[in-house]
Amino acid sequence: MAIDTLAKLLSQPYDCLILVHPYIQILENLSTEIQGLGLLHLNISKELSTFLMTISASERSRVSQKWWIDTRITFQNGPVLCTCPDLLFDPSLKIDPLSLIRQAARIKQLLVLWPGEYSANTLSYAVPEHHHFRTWQVTDSFLRQPVVLIRQISTSQGA
Repeated sequence: MAIDTLAKLLSQPYDCLILVHPYIQILENLSTEIQGLGLLHLNISKELSTFLMTISASERSRVSQKWWIDTRITFQNGPVLCTCPDLLFDPSLKIDPLSLIRQAARIKQLLVLWPGEYSANTLSYAVPEHHHFRTWQVTDSFLRQPVVLIRQISTSQGA
């Protein structure tokens, strides 16, 4: 993504900016570019999996939600770049990742790199063939409080 395009996105007023693309490599390249701008970084799956290693399976859902709340508070200055949300989609955790992200955005400004697609007011995670594939209908009220911006990254932007 061009630096000027990225800078324009980051300068818009938002509580949560979700940048969407189906290819992980594009998101990883974008993550490197954004981190180069000095944003704090949280690799969700890496940090959460390390935290859950000692937690029993029956406690993981509750503890994962608490971890998310506690983790976002540790970042003093925002926005925080959140990457690799994959573990949040594990069915065993029984959580709604998008709700958690929106909840966190009420307290801390977030920029989330989201593997999926956004089109016709539908946000999807992964591709239909993936076993954790999910979709959400995005309404105007969903985007207002907290202020959520969702942008599909085009191939030309991500390359």
